[in-house]
Amino acid sequence: MSQVHWYPGHMAKAMRLIEEQIKVVDFVIECRDARAPFSTRNPALSKSIGQKRRLIVLTKKDLADPKETEKWVAHLEEEGHVVLVVDVIHDAVKKLLLEKSEIVLKDKRERDARRGIRPRQSRALIVGVPNVGKSSIINRIASRKAAGVENRPGVTQALKLIKVSEELELVDTPGVLWPKFESQDMGIHCALIGSVKDTGYPLELITDHARDYLIENKQEVLKDRYNMTSYDNFYQQIGTFRGLLTEGGEVDDDKVRITFLNDVQNGKLGRLTWDRL
Repeated sequence: MSQVHWYPGHMAKAMRLIEEQIKVVDFVIECRDARAPFSTRNPALSKSIGQKRRLIVLTKKDLADPKETEKWVAHLEEEGHVVLVVDVIHDAVKKLLLEKSEIVLKDKRERDARRGIRPRQSRALIVGVPNVGKSSIINRIASRKAAGVENRPGVTQALKLIKVSEELELVDTPGVLWPKFESQDMGIHCALIGSVKDTGYPLELITDHARDYLIENKQEVLKDRYNMTSYDNFYQQIGTFRGLLTEGGEVDDDKVRITFLNDVQNGKLGRLTWDRL
């Protein structure tokens, strides 16, 4: 299958704005989805960030396999990054983010102190591909609805300045993808967590990828969710069990696949990590 190109005009504009802001901020907060820490990184952003210090925030930890998340944290820390893993709904996001930001800024603050430079409010650029929970994080730490939140890609459309504390303010950015995925699996994984519109790849390809993984690794989950007794006629079984039928009484394949994908994305089939080390 040919590579999918996914670069709307507003995303190209967003990249230009981000590149301008990176020059004037102290560090970058990069949000990635804990279910796909590799696939939800943006190679174009990484190139723009360069040597700027980075705090990587793995969001939606409640939907990811905790053992795989531990592996990813260790891996990213070995690469030299400071890492924060959060459940945006239940964790003290503001407190945790400020603590991790101080770790990122430690060397700079010590260097400024040696030079006699008085402490000032730091500024961070917060970035991430669509639908990784960046806007939810901003709203939690700002204690108000500072950023638009919807469960679809591309809601944040402009740069915003958000005061977190007397020590830190954030520059918010639109969620951006890159001109093309490096591999088919990356695109599928982004679709499985809802970071790109489902039409970025064929629905059949996305759902079959999840089906094969779940049959191999999570049969009990499938049994509990769909009352499966075997794994032949997979979608037929789901459609019959859930009553997803056409007017003629046949199983509606599209409705079944969409329902299955929604269950995968929303954690109804357990905590799943698609990028595995």
